[in-house]
Amino acid sequence: MSMLKLPTLGIISGASRGIGRAIAIELAKKVDPASTFYLTARSMESLEETAHVIKRDVDKKLDIRCVSIDMSDERSVSGFNKSIFSNVGDISRFSHAVLVHNAGSIGNIDKKARELHDISAIQNYFFFNMTAPITLTSAFLQHLANNHSKLRKTVVQITSLSVTAPQKSMHLYCTGKAGREIFFRVMALEEPDVKILSYDPGLVNTDLYTGLQSSTDTEMRMLAKNLSGQPFFLSPQQSAETLCNVLEEDKYESGSIVRAYEVMNIDVGAFLNQG
Repeated sequence: MSMLKLPTLGIISGASRGIGRAIAIELAKKVDPASTFYLTARSMESLEETAHVIKRDVDKKLDIRCVSIDMSDERSVSGFNKSIFSNVGDISRFSHAVLVHNAGSIGNIDKKARELHDISAIQNYFFFNMTAPITLTSAFLQHLANNHSKLRKTVVQITSLSVTAPQKSMHLYCTGKAGREIFFRVMALEEPDVKILSYDPGLVNTDLYTGLQSSTDTEMRMLAKNLSGQPFFLSPQQSAETLCNVLEEDKYESGSIVRAYEVMNIDVGAFLNQG
């Protein structure tokens, strides 16, 4: 039985492009038409394009709500956490609530780790990539517990192979991903009624990898450039489809890490170990 074909309340951060947009589209294909999605990112124009694609290609009846939010700004995040459920209506009409933490940034890749001395820049990075998703998850779970305690709840956070395979110049990115991953593993122990998944989407053709081509580290720059044309360099849609299939089958253990390549039986070890 599908774990997704239900009236669903979905919240997807970073849904304006790349993997986030693809997840929103693929998830929309799986859920019941009586679902409501909140799509968040900085660019309202890009969010509205995501919503347009969903209504055009999936179901024009789906309730899609776009919310512009700056995840690096404390006031913006705090206001969003307080207001996001204010107009959602009767929570009891939903059978499933899904929160997807996709929003994230790569950080400063122009400096080596020993050169990171700007306290404000470091704090801003971790607010965006750790504090904001932690507080949104808290608001999500508290509101649902107060209004619909029997609702099925799923939290997905996008992780990375960089957690266990560090790369030069990606110091902040690796640290942020590692911190988020362990936080949600702890939450899975504390919240047995919530299904929590850390999903590694693999190497995906997004702006992140385009940005790596300008890394000051020669090895990282060449690694990124060599991805083009590789059979394991996934499109956002391929990775999003894999995630939605994992959620639909619901065979993963809460708090576990599921990697797209493992699900798709793709071996990229030789490529990652080159150089």
